[in-house]
Formats: sequence, C-alpha cells, structure tokens
Amino acid sequence: MHQNSSVNKMLFYKKAFLLALVLAISLTASLFNSVIASTKEVSVRDNGQMLNIKTRKETVGEFLEEQGIEIYEGDEVQPGLKTKLNKKQGIVIRRAIPVTVFVDGSEVLVKTVRNTVKGVLEQSNISLNSKDIMNCSLTDRVRDNMKIIITRVSETIETVQESIPYKTISRANENMDKGKVKVVQKGKEGIKEKKYVVVLHDGKEVSRQLISETIKAQPVDQINEYGTVSVYKTSRGDSFRYKKMLKMTATAYDLSYESCGKTPEDKHYGLTYTGMKARQGIVAVDPNVIPLHSRLYIEGADGSWSYGFAVAGDVGSGIKGNKIDLFYEDHEIVKRFGERKVNVYLIE
Repeated sequence: MHQNSSVNKMLFYKKAFLLALVLAISLTASLFNSVIASTKEVSVRDNGQMLNIKTRKETVGEFLEEQGIEIYEGDEVQPGLKTKLNKKQGIVIRRAIPVTVFVDGSEVLVKTVRNTVKGVLEQSNISLNSKDIMNCSLTDRVRDNMKIIITRVSETIETVQESIPYKTISRANENMDKGKVKVVQKGKEGIKEKKYVVVLHDGKEVSRQLISETIKAQPVDQINEYGTVSVYKTSRGDSFRYKKMLKMTATAYDLSYESCGKTPEDKHYGLTYTGMKARQGIVAVDPNVIPLHSRLYIEGADGSWSYGFAVAGDVGSGIKGNKIDLFYEDHEIVKRFGERKVNVYLIE
C-alpha cells in the first residue's frame, strides 16, 4: 500500500514538470514571435546619405529621436513625424538652407528646402507685382546663403503747375517826356499744367516722362509807354519840350541894306519870306532842314549865351543846310556877331 502511494507521487511530479516545460516553451515562442512581429526595417535618406536601421518604435518622430537624428527649422521630413511606421519604412529628410530676401525695406531670413526662387517667395508669402525687379529669375535654383533682392517698382501720375512768363512790350508815347515810363497794361503770368508719369523704385523717383501739357491761363502782356519828348531847362530856368536838337552855325542880320538888300522905300522892306514882320525872335533857316513856322530855342554851343526863343519865319540865299541867320534890331550886334556855333532846339 505504501509502495503504490510513492509511485503515484512520482508520476504526479513528472506530469507537472512536463506541463511546466511545455508552458515555458510556449511562452518563449510567443515572446519571440511578438518581438519579431514588432521590429521594423527603416531606410533613412538624410540629405543624400542612406541609413538602414531596425527599430521597434511606432512613429517616425519616435524613431528619429531614438536615433538622435535632429530636425531643425525649415527641414522637411517625409512622411510626417506623427506617421506610424510600416514593417518596411522609407524616410526622406531634406535639410533646409538659409536664403535672405531683401524686400520692402526689410531683410527676411528664410530656411527653405524649396528648389527655386519662386518656391522661396511662395513659402515666405512674398508676392511680386508685374513691374517689380529682381536680381535673379523666378526659375533660378536656390543656393546656400543666396541673396534675393526685390526692388518694388511703382508708377504714379503727378500734376505740376508752372507759370508762363509774360512779355513786356514797350511803345513810344510822343506826348510824354523822355525818361518817363507809364504802365498802360499790367502783365500777368499764365498757368501751364503738366502731367508726368513718375517711376519709383522702392519709393524713390528714378524717372519721369511728360505725357500731357495744357495751358490753363494765357499770359497777359505788360505794355509800357515811354516818353519821346525831350525836355530842356534853360540857364534862366525855363523848360520846354523839344523834338530834336541840331548843331548849327549861326550868323546875324538886320534890316540894313547890307543884310537884306532892301531900302525903306521897298514895299517888302521889313517883311520876311513868310510875311511876318522882321523883329528879334525871327530867324532865317533852310526849310529842308527846319520847317518854316517851327518854334525854336537857340543858345551858344558852349552855353555862355543864348538867343532865346524864336520862330523860323525867313529864308536867305546863303542859308543852306545847318546854317541859321538870327535877326537883331541892333546893327552893332550884327556887325560884331560873325559866325558862332549854336544848339538849335525844335520845340514841340
């Protein structure tokens, strides 16, 4: 009885051992299969460099963190960092390069993976107008530390008013003393309106082109009148207007037979060519030089004496050209007179 009990115990322990062994083998196999199932093969292309790595991480971001692969501003990772890893996963990392854009008075630093200048501007939300100027083309490939300079070009219409100078017209006034000027009509400037197309580069003018010109107001000429009548002031303080002054040679005559060739018995004795009675103040002239009946003022050329006011009322056979014969009633004066240089003023 005691022997059978020992045999049964041994059989029980053997069965228990075998069962535990089977369970252990099964658990180990399950764990192994689980490890095999969670492992992924990842191929990483980092800026052209290839890496093949096995991982049990779940997402792209976790994998990169596990491998110590840092992602900087502007870098691009495909697929995204939150993407679940597949059994076999490819990851592409494009490293950003710095590009500086100078625009609108600012300096913009852009970290970019774009291939062209156009892509950089799109990334930076920088738009171009049709007339803007760049130091490169939109299709140019981007380079490390590239500088993109944008010049803003704008056009504006500018209206400018300019003055038109007036003309000054001078005309003679034969009733006004020489040296005097009178404004008959006051001048006024006109107004001219010009329109320009003004081209600005970054707000600074670089060119302008005239596109229209309109006269808004015509100028008004200024009219000045100037006197032509000369005024002479005598040594005695008298003043008069005169047309012109002649430098002449003067002689003297009286009613003597030597002077006029007549005697008191002659019916024309004492009368001048114009019928005036001969007297002091009547002078003989050449009518081709001084018209008869002209009013005159006569004085010595040196100003030391004067005959005074006179009338051209006579002629003489010897009085030709710039010669003048002065009538005196005093025969002694006539005898002493001789020839003298005189200034003869033709009075207005």
